[in-house]
Formats: sequence, C-alpha cells, structure tokens
Amino acid sequence: MRTPLPRRSDRPGRSRGRTGRGRSRFAPAASAAALACVLFAALAPTPAQADEPTRYELVNARTGLRADVMWASAAPYTGVFLWPDNTSASQEYELLDSGNGYFRIKARHSGQCLMLDWRSGTYANGTPVLQYPYCDAGYAPAEWTTAWVGHTCTCFPTTMLLKNRATGRCLDAAAPSGTPAQQAVLQQWDCITADDVWNTGNQSWNLLQLNNLPVVN
Repeated sequence: MRTPLPRRSDRPGRSRGRTGRGRSRFAPAASAAALACVLFAALAPTPAQADEPTRYELVNARTGLRADVMWASAAPYTGVFLWPDNTSASQEYELLDSGNGYFRIKARHSGQCLMLDWRSGTYANGTPVLQYPYCDAGYAPAEWTTAWVGHTCTCFPTTMLLKNRATGRCLDAAAPSGTPAQQAVLQQWDCITADDVWNTGNQSWNLLQLNNLPVVN
C-alpha cells in the first residue's frame, strides 16, 4: 500500500530511490513555458538514452559557483552550498517531473531530493535547503518551478529563478552582500521582483545540461 503523502507542514516520508560532459546552458531570455518544454522533454529520454537520465548542474549565474551537497555527503539532512565546479557527482542533479511545470531536484551521488527543512515546524525566509531520501511527487516543499524576472530596462535579459511550490519563495544563496561566495548556504527567501535589486545575485540561476545533448547533423 502506498504511504499517504504528508501535509505541507509535515515531515516527508522515505522512498528509495561520467560519460562525456558536453554542456548546454538554458538561455536566460527564454520564456518559462519554453524552458518547461525543454526540461520535460529531457525527462522523457529516447530509447537509446533510457538508461542514462539527463543530468544538470545548478549554477549561480552571478558567480558561476555550483550547488553542491555539502562535502559530498550521502547522509540525510545534509545541506547544500555553493562550490567551484569540480565535476563531482554531488554537483549533478536529475530533474524529476511533478507535472504542471514543477519538478524535484534529485542529487546524483545520493539519490536524495532537495527540499526545505521542515524540522522547525514552519517555513520562513532563511529556511535551509537539505537533501532527504523522499523523492515522490506531491510533496510540495520538495518541488520547484522556474520563474523569470526582468530588469527595469528592457534592454537587459531576464533572470531565471527557482520557486518552491509550498511557499512561493525562491532558492537563494545566503549572502548579505548580494554576491554569494564559496560555501554560501542555500535557503529560501522572498523572490526578487526585478533583477536590479541588491540580492539579485543570490537568486539568479542557470541549469547546465551535461549529457543527452541534441545531436546536430
């Protein structure tokens, strides 16, 4: 019998869950709908790719630092911080389709999904992101979607955000300066509404595709 999904404020249940590193970065100016089509086409690989899920790096657009499960730990409750690109599996993620434009972010090295830390009993600005071995669809604190904000001057490209389904807040690298450094811890924070505010760099992301790239004839 399937375990009932927890309510939004509950603890999640538990589920069990290098070839060439060619890369493709989603263009910042793409629309959210177009990006969703690209993402979820990748989630349904061709028969030749069926044994190799599409992998991504989550890159802070301001600094180029990668979202990395701390010290490559496979332990539940481990947080996530920014770290330079080192080709580690703890910097690689599979995006699991949750429907309606949402997805879960599954760490390659541990098979666990990134979600908001529920242990304080509430979700607020500064709630950390951690990994936990529950990756079933329907648990909103572990589901994310892309969102876009523009500059006050339309001559600049738009910025991609990652918004949490449970709270509507955005993935954020903790940095009072607005330019996150190595080991800046990932958390949620109120989403920016334009990309020329002080903390734009904390919430600006790119998804860098590593494999299953389109074949160009």
